[in-house]
Amino acid sequence: MNLSRRSFFTTAGAAAVAATLNGAPTRAQDAQVKREPLFELGIASYSFRKFDVDQMIAWCKKAEIKKVTLKDFHLSLKSTDEECAAMAKKFADAGMNVYSCGVVYMSKKEDVDNAFRYAKALGCVSIVGVPEWDLIPYTEEKVKEYDVLMAIHNHGPGDKRYPTAESVWERVKDLDPRMGIALDTGHSIRAGEDPVKAVREYKDRIFDFHVKDMTEWAPAGHGVICGHGKMDLLGLMRELIAVGYNRVCPFEYEIDENDPFPGFMESLGYVRGLLAAIKAGA
Repeated sequence: MNLSRRSFFTTAGAAAVAATLNGAPTRAQDAQVKREPLFELGIASYSFRKFDVDQMIAWCKKAEIKKVTLKDFHLSLKSTDEECAAMAKKFADAGMNVYSCGVVYMSKKEDVDNAFRYAKALGCVSIVGVPEWDLIPYTEEKVKEYDVLMAIHNHGPGDKRYPTAESVWERVKDLDPRMGIALDTGHSIRAGEDPVKAVREYKDRIFDFHVKDMTEWAPAGHGVICGHGKMDLLGLMRELIAVGYNRVCPFEYEIDENDPFPGFMESLGYVRGLLAAIKAGA
């Protein structure tokens, strides 16, 4: 039988989903949960960091991905407003949208100023950022000025500022409601935090994601193709639907940086299979 690469990964993803669902317990509450996701799957451009924008756009079109978080590998943070607008148009002409940028690190006020300028010039609705603690009040001021969401990214047990979604929540819970969380599922697992529980508890402040699967619930855990690790992706998708998450849910595929597309497509196919199964009542 002669299968195309795309057909192969679709078939492989469906088989993996079937195996997952066959072993998944049925929860009584699932009957009351809406089965149609309000969110859209996307991609963090860091996934394709070794490749130029044209190649990234070509891959995203093949994958039917339209929402992108742009990393400065693909457009320098020093870019002018005109260069940012041109990049946004390039994606728009391809039927795609740069809805967010990041991860952007902010160690001084000038970094915060530039991040919001850059995001606004790109037409982003949010920034995936890491402001130092002492810059959080200033970052909140800029959120109010620009009306751009700040989604603070957790980076796992080695991050002394924001290891978990909970650590971000503690910093933003009393601030402007546009100050929130970019939940990296892989780093949460490495820090011993359940991403599904985090969605349930911090749903009103979760603005973005980096979806990953991991080998183990330990600091030494590393990324694997979705469906091959310890992440409860079925539970995550169910919970996102249950809480009515209606933003973008992007993958950040960090494996095989020199040849990321096959593994990304398998991960994407797996999650799309989960969503189709949930919609069908599984």
